[in-house]
Amino acid sequence: MSAFVDCINDPGLPTLPAVLNPLELGEHLRESLPSQTKGLKEIQVRLLRHHVGKRCVVEITLRATEGSFSLIGKVYAKDRSGIYQLMEEISRAGFGPCQEFSIPQPTAYLPALHLLLQERVEGRPAKESFLSDNESERTAAAERCARWLARFHAIAPRMEPIFHVSNHLVSIDRWFGRLASPGEPFADKAGELFKRLEAAASELHRIEMCATHGSYNHHQVILAQGRTVAFDWDKYGLADPNRDVARFVVALRRLALRCLGSFHALDAAVEVFLKTYLSGGRPEVLANLQFFGAATCLKLAQYDVNRRQATLEEGLRILEQGI
Repeated sequence: MSAFVDCINDPGLPTLPAVLNPLELGEHLRESLPSQTKGLKEIQVRLLRHHVGKRCVVEITLRATEGSFSLIGKVYAKDRSGIYQLMEEISRAGFGPCQEFSIPQPTAYLPALHLLLQERVEGRPAKESFLSDNESERTAAAERCARWLARFHAIAPRMEPIFHVSNHLVSIDRWFGRLASPGEPFADKAGELFKRLEAAASELHRIEMCATHGSYNHHQVILAQGRTVAFDWDKYGLADPNRDVARFVVALRRLALRCLGSFHALDAAVEVFLKTYLSGGRPEVLANLQFFGAATCLKLAQYDVNRRQATLEEGLRILEQGI
């Protein structure tokens, strides 16, 4: 057996070397997945994403006597068995593998390795469709992403944690603190956006909380045959639905800026997304969209120095003109 990943030195992920070691990983998989690993001959591991000290995502291919199949594995810095349980609840609530709107089906959680195993979904990443030259493909992607989110907000199980507006304000203060540190570029612009958000917070509408994805955007959606699938459940919680809608819209505009040269190059897709989401019959849901959109800009400005000014200015524009 072999794994096509060199050992990564990440003290923050103490179980990662075992996941990348085919012999050790094989022992754990035989114990947790006895039927799927019957006649196991080879294990291959391919690194997909590595966030130092936090998590690592790998593709695990198992070759056995009766054939081969692949799973997606996510290694965490600490026990996250709750995410596996959450995914089971979401799947049972109407997001199973045969549903039009679904999630990757959870396979197992290996506590000794802090390893979540889930279905590997075949399909086209939504990001590719949004960057397509074909306008009808972009429109279809926006509609599918919006319909998935509207369905999720309507029927997904309401489970903790709960994100009150007060929690969001604490996060906004933390994001601003990072952007306003001595020597940080555009600290003044961040300060202006922060003050405007503080003022806007007092005018927020009271909207019924629902289950939210927490980081819903084009990176987390696969457009599979007959299924729209959303993954990555680390930020799940009960919150104002604008949390998800704003994150998707701002992320799509940042994709447009990065790949097409303008925040507004994908505005047609944004319009379709919002119109389709609202067709679910709850127009009051988006009453707080400007606030959450601007707050998302403040958050994401932390991660991209080259586009920080543009992202902060977009946040100010949203507060003034709407999303």
